[in-house]
Amino acid sequence: MIRLLFLSLLLGVTACTPLRVQQPDLDLGRVHEGGAYRIAFSPSGRRLASGGANGDVRVWSVADGRRLADWPVDGDSITGLLWLDESRLLSADAGGHLQLRNVDEGTLEASLGLGSVQAVAAAPDASWLVVAQGERFRRLALPSLQILGETSGGSRILSLAVDHAGERIAVSTRDGRVRLLDADLEKALTLPRASRDVWDLRFSPDDRTLVAAGWFRIVEWNLDRGTLEERPTEHLGKVASVDVSPDGRRLLSLGRITDSGVRLVDAESNRVLRRYKPHALCGRLIRFSPDGRHAASAAEDGSVYIYDLDRPYRPKVYYGEGED
Repeated sequence: MIRLLFLSLLLGVTACTPLRVQQPDLDLGRVHEGGAYRIAFSPSGRRLASGGANGDVRVWSVADGRRLADWPVDGDSITGLLWLDESRLLSADAGGHLQLRNVDEGTLEASLGLGSVQAVAAAPDASWLVVAQGERFRRLALPSLQILGETSGGSRILSLAVDHAGERIAVSTRDGRVRLLDADLEKALTLPRASRDVWDLRFSPDDRTLVAAGWFRIVEWNLDRGTLEERPTEHLGKVASVDVSPDGRRLLSLGRITDSGVRLVDAESNRVLRRYKPHALCGRLIRFSPDGRHAASAAEDGSVYIYDLDRPYRPKVYYGEGED
C-alpha cells in the first residue's frame, strides 16, 4: 500500500514538471495494438522491424517511416526479432513459434515450434542463436533452426546477449545472477551481483563491458577487472531498456513505469547529452542503428519512435499534454 501511494505521488509530481526534450524525428504512431514489444534495425540501418503484443510484425523505412512489409505471427506476443541480413528477418513469439521470412519476397523460409520463448540473441555472423525458454535455453543453427544444444539457467531467464566476437553468451536470471557462458553453453562464470534484478543485457563494441537495465540505474560490469558499477540515471523507477552505441561512446536508456522517456548519455562521464519526449505509456525497448546515426524506441502504448542523432539538438519545453 505504501509503495502504491509513493508511486502515485511520484507520477503526480512528474506529470506536472515541465521538461526540455526533443521530439522524435519520426513518430510512426500507435502501430501495434496492445503494445510494441520488440524492434530491430537491419544491418544497413535503413530498415526497422517492430513486433507487437498480438504477434504482428512490421517493417519500416528508417528514412521516411514508410511501411515496407507486415504479417501476423499466430497471435502470440513477439519476444524476439533478428535480422540475418538485409532481407531475412527472424521472429520469435511467446507461444514458441520461430519464423524466418524473406521480407522482400514475402516468403517463409524456415519455422520451428518450441515451448514458450521469452528472449533470443544471435551470433554476429548470424550462424546460430540462443533461445530462452523459462529456466532453460537452447542453441540453434541458422538459418536451418536445427537444435544444437541446451542447458539450464537455474532460474527463469530474463535476458540474453551474445558478444561481438561470438564467443560468450551473457545470461541474467530471476535469482539475481548474471553469468557468462561460452558458445557451447558451458564454462559459466558468475559476475558480481547487482542490487536488484537486471535485464536487457548489452555488450560494448570491444566486448570489455557488459551493461544492463535496472531499477533507477544502468548496471555496468568491467569484464577485464570483474568489477560492477551501478550508474545513476534520471529515470524515476524501472529502466526498461539500454543500448551501447557502435563506437562505445554513448549509452541510450528508456524509462518504463513513471517516465517512459529516452536519455542519450556520455558513456564515460554519465552526462546526459539529449532528452527525448516520453512515450505515452511504459517504455519497452530502445536500440541504436548499426551505424550509430539513428535510434528507435517502442512502448506499450503501441508507439514506435525513430530518432536521427545527427540532427541538431534543440529541445523545447514539454508538459505532457503539449508544448510551448
